[in-house]
Amino acid sequence: MKLLCTLFTGIVLTLYSCTPTPSIQQSWTNPEQKDSTKVFQKILLVALLKDAYTRKVAEDKLAEDVKPRGVVSYNYLPNYQANADTGLIANRLRQDGFDGIVIMRFITIDKNTVNSSPSNQPTYYNSWYGYYSTTYPLYNVPGNTAANEIYNVETNVYSLASNKLLWSGVTTAVNISNKSQMIDRIIAIVKQKMKDEGFLK
Repeated sequence: MKLLCTLFTGIVLTLYSCTPTPSIQQSWTNPEQKDSTKVFQKILLVALLKDAYTRKVAEDKLAEDVKPRGVVSYNYLPNYQANADTGLIANRLRQDGFDGIVIMRFITIDKNTVNSSPSNQPTYYNSWYGYYSTTYPLYNVPGNTAANEIYNVETNVYSLASNKLLWSGVTTAVNISNKSQMIDRIIAIVKQKMKDEGFLK
């Protein structure tokens, strides 16, 4: 634990000294989870970030940070289709011992904002499979990016046991030439927030 904290602190200080670090601009916490927060024992990690390569890099980094509890979705759901039977997937997840799901994706902040109440969000936000099946087709779409472009990454944390959204936040970061470094920065701040909320030790 001490080693993890030291490593995290070192990463944050190093990144801060180089370029502006990302920051969580907006967030929402389900008030029901405050009294029932439980550290996840097995988490499906999903990163719908730009393309398949970036997704793999991000999910691998997330899994490395939360090992051995994190499982990457590109291996667990390699042939996922948006019209898949989500009930079967949910049953498989529960049978395999998953109790948490973390989904990260690129968004456009003026169209997808995190408000103070989930009632201000589309209904597909309410469950992990609604969110995943709706947003999955939007990822891996070709597009132009600039070196100084602002990226907004939305992270949703779901409880598989209750099938509820527990936390949602938007992290803003400036794209740099080293995409892997940018992902490191986003993951670092999201991971710390998940610790603060009680999802991780």
